[in-house]
This record gives sequence, structure tokens and C-alpha cells, in this order.
Amino acid sequence: MRRILIWMLAAMGLFCFTGFLYAEEPAAGKGAEMVTFEKIKMNQVMFPHHLHQKALENNCNACHDMFPKKPGVIRELITQEKLKHQQVMNGKCIACHKANVAAGRKTGPVKCTECHARPQ
Repeated sequence: MRRILIWMLAAMGLFCFTGFLYAEEPAAGKGAEMVTFEKIKMNQVMFPHHLHQKALENNCNACHDMFPKKPGVIRELITQEKLKHQQVMNGKCIACHKANVAAGRKTGPVKCTECHARPQ
């Protein structure tokens, strides 16, 4: 039992240390329902992709003007140094959420630690 626990902790640590982006299986051209941005510098983020599609009325270019619609593309572009993760998070996510706050609309988090929440 202890050996299994140690193996599981080591595997989890490896995934957290290396960091990567993965997504659930795409649903009929809509992309993944939930995308997980693994730890880069901060804790992972669970991104509700379909919720954002609905909120943006399926305007994919609201986000995908920075990167193509392809699983793992953000990690790929960051690795190639063609994109910085803060370009996406600050330039798109937080900017959009702050604009919604200013317009009095319901929105998501506006602070880094609200998405990059520490595990309980």
C-alpha cells in the first residue's frame, strides 16, 4: 500500500513539475468541455471551455485570434516561445473579465489567485 501511495505521489509531482496542457475529448466540433492548464508557475487552472463558448455566443475568435483551435496549442506555442502564458491570461482572460465587471455583467475571476487556486 505504501509503495502504491509513493508511486502515485511521484507521478503527480512529475505532472505538476513538468506542466502541460491537456483537455478532455472534444465534443462534436465544440472542443473540450473542460480544459486543464497544468502548473506553469502557479497552480493549475480548470477552464470551463463550453461555459465560455456559451457566454461568448460561440464567438471563437474572441480567444482563438491568439492561437489556433487545437488541443495543446497553448503549451506548444509557449514551449516554442511564440506565446507567453500571461499574454493569454492577462491579455484575454483577465481583460475580458474586467471589462464585464466595468459593464456590470456577471463574470469570472479577475485576480490570478482566483483561477490558480491552491488545492484544498
